[in-house]
Amino acid sequence: MTIQWQIPPSVLRHLECVPLDRAIIVLLRHSVRGYLPPDDVGYALPITDTGRRLALELGARLRGRLRSLHASPLIRCIQTAEALAAGAQAELPVVPNRLLGDPGVFVLDGARLNWSEFGHERVMHHLVTNAEALPGMARPEEAARFLVQMMLGTANNRPGVHVFVTHDSLVTTTAARLLGKPLSRDDWPKYLEGAFFWCADDGVHTAYRDDEAIRSDPLCSFTESDVVEFARREIAATIGLNTGTHFFLAGGAFKSLLTGRPPRDLDLWPASEHDRTLLIKALQCRGAQPAEPRPFSDTFELAGRVIEVARKTEASTLPALLAGFDIGISAVAVEHRSDGEWSALVHPLATKSVRKREIRLLKPLINWRYALTTLERMRRYADELSFSVPHEEEAEIWRVFETQDENIRTGMIERYRRTSFGDFGIIEEVGSRFP
Repeated sequence: MTIQWQIPPSVLRHLECVPLDRAIIVLLRHSVRGYLPPDDVGYALPITDTGRRLALELGARLRGRLRSLHASPLIRCIQTAEALAAGAQAELPVVPNRLLGDPGVFVLDGARLNWSEFGHERVMHHLVTNAEALPGMARPEEAARFLVQMMLGTANNRPGVHVFVTHDSLVTTTAARLLGKPLSRDDWPKYLEGAFFWCADDGVHTAYRDDEAIRSDPLCSFTESDVVEFARREIAATIGLNTGTHFFLAGGAFKSLLTGRPPRDLDLWPASEHDRTLLIKALQCRGAQPAEPRPFSDTFELAGRVIEVARKTEASTLPALLAGFDIGISAVAVEHRSDGEWSALVHPLATKSVRKREIRLLKPLINWRYALTTLERMRRYADELSFSVPHEEEAEIWRVFETQDENIRTGMIERYRRTSFGDFGIIEEVGSRFP
C-alpha cells in the first residue's frame, strides 16, 4: 500500500496560532526517508523525493518568518533543513548540532548502551517515564529541559520561527518531559511533525499536537541534578567518561544552564598531580589541540570548547575548592571521582544570585590581589546574564584597591593585565580614580 504523506495538520495549526512577536522554537522531526531496517540507525539514509517536496511545501509556509535553521548532522536532517530554506526562499545556513543527533542530548556515551539490544521502544518508554539514566545516557528530565533552554538561547529572542531538525526520539522525549505527560507509541511524531516552544511573561510554553503546558523560566538552574547533568554532558563530549580520574569542574561554565548558550571554557581542577597527568593524557587521546597557556593553567581546544587544566592540585574536596572563589555565581562545582561517581556543591550565594539576578561577591575576598580581574568578570557575567552588579559590590572592589599602598596597587594592575580580557573599561576607570 502506498502511503500518502502530508504535512502533519498539528504543525500547520500551531504555525497559525503561535505568537508572531517572539522567538518560536520548532523541534521538528526530519522529512520522509526510505525504509530503515530494524535496529539500524541509518546514518547515511537520505530523505526521499516525496520528503523533499513536503519539506519545500512546509518551507513555503514559513516564508518571511523563518529566522534560523539547525539540524542533527545526519544527512536526512541536513537535507530537510536545506529544503525548508529553499521553500522559504531564505538564504540561511544550516547549523549542525550534535545535541540534536549523533548522538543527541539524551546519549552521553553510545558505547555504554547497546540500543539495538535494548530495543528502540524500550529505550523510548524509559525516556518518557523514568527519572534515572540508562547506562551511557543522560537523565531524561534534565536533558530535555537543557535542550529547550539551549534552543531558546540560540534563538536569542529574535522574533520569528527557529527550526531545529532532529529525530523522533528527541521530539517525543522532549515534548513528554516539558508537557509532564508520558507520551505513548501512538504519540510519536510523524515526518515533519514537531513540538513548539516559546517564552512569555508566565513562563516557557510547550505545544505538541493537542497538548499545551507552561513551565517556569529559566528551565534549568543551579539545582544539584542540573549541575551534575551539565557536567556529565560536557565531560562526555570532551575528555570522556572513562578516564578514571579524580577532578573538579567548577566556575563560570555553569552559567550555560541559565542562558542555554555554550560555555566560554571549562575549568578543570585535578585532585592530584597524578590526576592532572591522566587528564592531559585523556585530552590528547581525544585529539585536543594545545592552545595558548593561561596564567594558572594549561589550555586545550577540543569539541568546540576551550579546556583549562589547572596547574595547582591543592583542593581535594568540593568545599576546599569553592573556598578559593570570589564571585558567588561562579561558586558552583562538580566532583568526578576516580570510581566514576559524581557529586555537586552549589554555594548559597550562587543560588541567591540567580534568584535576585545580581552578581555578588564572596567576602572577604580571598584573591584580593586580583580584585580588578574580579571586577571585570563581574561586569562580564552581568552583561551575559542580563543581571545587575549592585553598587556596594563594586564599591568593595574599589575599597580593597584604594586601601593598598602604591606599590601593591601597581602589582594589582599588573596582575589584571596578565589575567584579564581587558574589557569593561577597568584600566580607564583606574586612570580616572588615580590620575
